Amino acid sequence: MPKYWYGHGFEGWTNKVIIHAYTTEEWGLGGHNPRGIHNPATSFTGLSVVVVIMTIPAFLAPLGILFGIIALFMSIPDLGDMGLGLIFIIGSLICTVLFTGGWFVSVKALRDEWRARKLRKAKGLPKPLYEVTDDQARRWFEEHPGTLEITRENFPHSTRPFPGEPGYFEPKRTHHGL
Repeated sequence: MPKYWYGHGFEGWTNKVIIHAYTTEEWGLGGHNPRGIHNPATSFTGLSVVVVIMTIPAFLAPLGILFGIIALFMSIPDLGDMGLGLIFIIGSLICTVLFTGGWFVSVKALRDEWRARKLRKAKGLPKPLYEVTDDQARRWFEEHPGTLEITRENFPHSTRPFPGEPGYFEPKRTHHGL
């Protein structure tokens, strides 16, 4: 597991690209998640709306199981009605897994984003807009020395050699972003 994920944003109103190093806990929802998870709602507000919309089916789907069981017992003499009760139970089980499971996953994502916001605010980090690769982040941090140590541990997926590795050469210092 990498020590940092790298995301970029813009500095104020200048449109100057700045790359920030985020720990796993600081990333939160992020703009585009480096874990490979695609969040259709990438904002706290958007995900809150999704949770509110999913709340009603998440609570009604388990009640469907109860109504299916009642319908099953009430139709014991008639086999045709029993099949309808079984279909209702199976459909409600599927909806319970989908809606209630999705609701719990969404609530967990909201809690994680809430914690990440607190951690980012404490460090003065903005919300990550886009993930950048280790090579892109490394290039930016090499051009802005002193902000993050350039080591294999901090950039494990970098394709270029590091100091002390064969083929390493000292990078030129420029200041033109990505």
